[in-house]
Amino acid sequence: MATVDPDYMRLTYSCEYRGIPSLDHDPSDFPMNWSVSIDGLVWDEGEEDNDGREVHIGNAWFSIVPDAGMIDLFWTLDAVNQELANVAEMLTTERPDLMPNSGMDLGGDLLVLSSLRIEPQFRGNKLGHAILKAILGTAGRAVSLVVLQAAPLFSDEGPIEGSPEHTAAKAALRRYWADFGFQDASGDYLALGEMADAFDV
Repeated sequence: MATVDPDYMRLTYSCEYRGIPSLDHDPSDFPMNWSVSIDGLVWDEGEEDNDGREVHIGNAWFSIVPDAGMIDLFWTLDAVNQELANVAEMLTTERPDLMPNSGMDLGGDLLVLSSLRIEPQFRGNKLGHAILKAILGTAGRAVSLVVLQAAPLFSDEGPIEGSPEHTAAKAALRRYWADFGFQDASGDYLALGEMADAFDV
């Protein structure tokens, strides 16, 4: 079986953004929408002495909301799409305590991780953790709060919502991201902030 060394991953970032970021930017264009393609070198068992072979490891999609604590978050994200509007509703109505305690009232950014998909043959080694660390160390350097929804994406082959398999997959995702440091926020949402007192620990 091929193994991936996170130090040999290559993340190729693409950002879609209109204009120059500022607090008075048009709401629907306010978030920075990023996609990341993750490739890397792998070595097959017994072939550690060669140069490895190039493989596609996965993809990630996320949005960064600059200065999220200094804007009307719901009004802004509701203008973008339903996924971000749901995150804004959760943060403004159910868990407003997450934002001031994370430093967002001082201009910190919000990162919403929409999806992080690892190719099946490379799962099981916490590469998702390494990828998120890489994202936070590059595009996410000013991020004060990270939010994700710990719910598996639906597909034709995937579990049916509410089924025992779906419930088990949700629980596994929660454990996976809890190992990274995420805490329960509300419902299926998990959050990761800079300060421990941002959470009900």
